[in-house]
Amino acid sequence: MATIESLLPVSGVGFRTNNRTDNSHFATQVVHDVLIKIAGLWHDLHPDHPISIGQISHRGGGDFPPHHQHKLGVEADMRPLSIDGQDLHLTFSSPEYSRDLTREFVTFLRANARVHKIFFNDPRLIQESLTNHAAGHDNHLHLWFEDAQESTPRVLSNFTKGDDVKRFQEKLIAAGFPIEGGADGKFGKNTEDAVRAFQTAHPPLPANGIADEATQSALGI
Repeated sequence: MATIESLLPVSGVGFRTNNRTDNSHFATQVVHDVLIKIAGLWHDLHPDHPISIGQISHRGGGDFPPHHQHKLGVEADMRPLSIDGQDLHLTFSSPEYSRDLTREFVTFLRANARVHKIFFNDPRLIQESLTNHAAGHDNHLHLWFEDAQESTPRVLSNFTKGDDVKRFQEKLIAAGFPIEGGADGKFGKNTEDAVRAFQTAHPPLPANGIADEATQSALGI
């Protein structure tokens, strides 16, 4: 069983979080990375409509009342998208709710990630076989990911660390983008600044400081 130790940041490119406590937004590494990846890709399409990610799991997993699930770090709540991009507590019948954007996001998510099920009670989206009904899900989507995603490079961003971060840093330095402190395997502000400089020098990469698949591919990884 995958460990549940990866803490989703408070906010990032294309996303923010809600209903957050000090023990509410932990995920498996795979689901952590796919959430950041999906949010970044969504930002490219709708920069003024970030997604709002609710609770995921406790660190280490286990029961998470009042949730019936959210035990394994692979399920994340998400607020429906609003018409004007505000982070609102709304339902599918609220006047501020954008069915078109929410439908587009669900379709986009299914095309870019492996999802077991999506629970949300908008009857139109259920009719279109995009979401499933579940009690208590009028005001949020329940994104239930598979813990095995496509074998693409891990999305590297602030706070991630590991051998892949070190290899990436070494490639970045070799390409002429020095990192203060060198290749230490820890993705911090200095690495983020170097990534942003690399992306700026290699359009059309978005200069967001996140080493997604396209950025890593441009470095030959």
